[in-house]
Amino acid sequence: MSHGTVIRPVDARTFVYAGQPMAVLAEPASGADSLSAADMVVPPRFAGPVPHAHRGFDEALYVLEGVLLLTYGQADPVEAPAGAFCLAPRGVRHTFANPASRPARVLGLWSPGDAGLRFMADIGAIMPPGGAPDPNLVGEIYRRHDSDLLP
Repeated sequence: MSHGTVIRPVDARTFVYAGQPMAVLAEPASGADSLSAADMVVPPRFAGPVPHAHRGFDEALYVLEGVLLLTYGQADPVEAPAGAFCLAPRGVRHTFANPASRPARVLGLWSPGDAGLRFMADIGAIMPPGGAPDPNLVGEIYRRHDSDLLP
């Protein structure tokens, strides 16, 4: 994807996160160090990932529709309704969930984008919409992507 390219979700490269489509709206050219963005659907009653921190990239979510529960550090979860912007810089413990009965839609942002998108594609493929993924596989993916599980 070159600079200045306009991508519509219908034309975007997609992969699956927790059984839902994730449309890549922006990604860096090979070897470039820039931002990636994706339109994500978070399924209803999704418990979310285990609290974790990324050492290799920053992650942000902008809630487009619905409400997420977000946790940062050791604080209690807080509601993030549509219009909320949530930033998890490298090294900050975080997680999210969608306890509602309807899906939430978010714009996911990662920097550097190539590291964030590779992680999301790998972890998204094993995250079931309901229930828990295989903890050994989760641990291996987090290690491979320079991220830590921090329950």
